[in-house]
Amino acid sequence: MQNNDMFDGSIDDLESDLTHGRVLDWAEMYALNALSDRERRAIEDYISAADPIQREAFDERVRGARETLARAYAIDDVEPPPALFDRILAQLPAGLPEQNASAAPARAQASAGTFDELANRREAKQRRPVGRWLAAAAAAVVITVGGVSVAQNLQETSVEQEVLQAQDLQSEIFTIPAGGTAELKLSREEDAAVITLSEVPAPPVGKVYQMWRVPTDGTDPVSISTMTAEDLQESLVTTVEGIGSSMGFAITVEPDGGSERPTLPIVAEIPFEA
Repeated sequence: MQNNDMFDGSIDDLESDLTHGRVLDWAEMYALNALSDRERRAIEDYISAADPIQREAFDERVRGARETLARAYAIDDVEPPPALFDRILAQLPAGLPEQNASAAPARAQASAGTFDELANRREAKQRRPVGRWLAAAAAAVVITVGGVSVAQNLQETSVEQEVLQAQDLQSEIFTIPAGGTAELKLSREEDAAVITLSEVPAPPVGKVYQMWRVPTDGTDPVSISTMTAEDLQESLVTTVEGIGSSMGFAITVEPDGGSERPTLPIVAEIPFEA
């Protein structure tokens, strides 16, 4: 494990953030081992004494950072098209630090550039939400290995990352009567939610499950997605934005292709906390 002593001067920043409960701002630095031994120990001591929800949110964010970068590197080396770099930068969320357009296509140089960027950001005390930061860092790596699809996938999962890193993250697991569970992760601050279905049995032949957003004003539920037996073979993650006017989610069994309105009875209810 590398001891990154060049970052040790930021221990005062870290202690201030921990005092104010902002440990999540340091999760990807922890995941990338871009901390000194002293900083790492301070974070680990804080997490060990944190409440379960905050500890789970930190662990999720660290795991997500490592998995994202692992996926970025798990691609065969190819020479990227000349305009690829500019196209990916144009698709990144606003506010991301611009990368050097003349970066060499070697992995070692990309990795070094990433940590140089980390150092600059720490020195300037400019922290942005980890989902956007991680998308930028991983996109820089993807450019060097030609992984266009990975860069696109990183943007598609940004809502999930933002929810998992939110300071007001709420988490609850619901048991589905027909079998399996639905895990809800919710952030009012981000106005979004992540629902993970695990070990849910397949719907009847010729049917699908359909998930609905239930408005608080009593109007008709709004369809979110349909789920086939194939979709449910592994844990299924669904992200939903714009939940401010909703009281929860519901799942019903519908004909293949889904319905315009839910068919009773409701298979599962996933209410939001009041």
